[in-house]
Amino acid sequence: MSDQQLLQLLEKYLRNECTEEEREAVEGWYHRYGPLREPARPTMEAGLQAVYHGLVEQLREEGEWRDEGGLRPEAPPVRRLYARWWKAAAAVLLVAGAAWWLLRPAPMVLAVTAPGQRTQIMLPDSTRVWLNVSSRLEYPRHMEQGGREVYLRGEAYFEVAANAQHPFLVRTDDIQVQVLGTAFNLKAYREDGALETTLVEGKVAVNLRGGPERRQVLAPGEKLLLTRKTAASTGEGEDWGAFTASLQPASNGAEDNEVGESMWRKERLQFKDQSFTELARVMERWYNRRIVIRDAALNENRFSGEFRNEDITRALKALQLTADFTYELKGDTVFITQ
Repeated sequence: MSDQQLLQLLEKYLRNECTEEEREAVEGWYHRYGPLREPARPTMEAGLQAVYHGLVEQLREEGEWRDEGGLRPEAPPVRRLYARWWKAAAAVLLVAGAAWWLLRPAPMVLAVTAPGQRTQIMLPDSTRVWLNVSSRLEYPRHMEQGGREVYLRGEAYFEVAANAQHPFLVRTDDIQVQVLGTAFNLKAYREDGALETTLVEGKVAVNLRGGPERRQVLAPGEKLLLTRKTAASTGEGEDWGAFTASLQPASNGAEDNEVGESMWRKERLQFKDQSFTELARVMERWYNRRIVIRDAALNENRFSGEFRNEDITRALKALQLTADFTYELKGDTVFITQ
């Protein structure tokens, strides 16, 4: 977001012209940094007005504000700031008592893994994250004053550093997971038919973005499965709008305090009761190969098992013990036929 876009957002809010998403962004910032506001400010709008007008006065003193007929202190701002408004930001924080500068998005860091690649990250707040194949995690370069909010697309395992005053929040395209200090696995690939949140220890609360009334608190060893609704789906569970929600026990892991859903961190690919198409999608990410299933009838097969150090050829041969199919490797593509 540019500086001018930021100013326009605040002006839209004070004129009551924001979209719902923009309003949530402004109000979320205001509440997050509430302790920085002057106690004398009676309302959120008054606090934001004070920031704006304090900034205007500072710029006037520096000769960088151009009046166009003047502004009424009680009216929402309708004039445009000219020149380098940010030079006054520090003074405004002291005068108005509100963290205007903090409305700017924090510098973000992007971690990305390619198909077949996994990595481990230490976040600035000492939270440890394992990022699975074909995934991306965006997080603040700095996490001061409680800004512990990250964005995930794909799959990751989190060991969250405890901080009761500042909960840790993971957002995906569809859901958000809030924690205080815990270990959990979150799987949220865009192309998959379901989202999975599996709790290993601690406590998490999962809710839909834009739908906080649909919320589930997990206990250790539980998994929340959110299955995308389709015209052909008949899944059972609680209605969560575009999803069907079901609370399930996590799969057993091979070690103490482990769940099967997180064994990918140990280079183990586990799968349970998956169709050929579902398993092929997982294997494509794991082995960085394109898999083409030429016979739809093969989806009548269901697969459960685990791959450890197998390459894709050995993995396919293992699957042939369960299903009758043939395969052919051409470059980076695997063609499967009945």
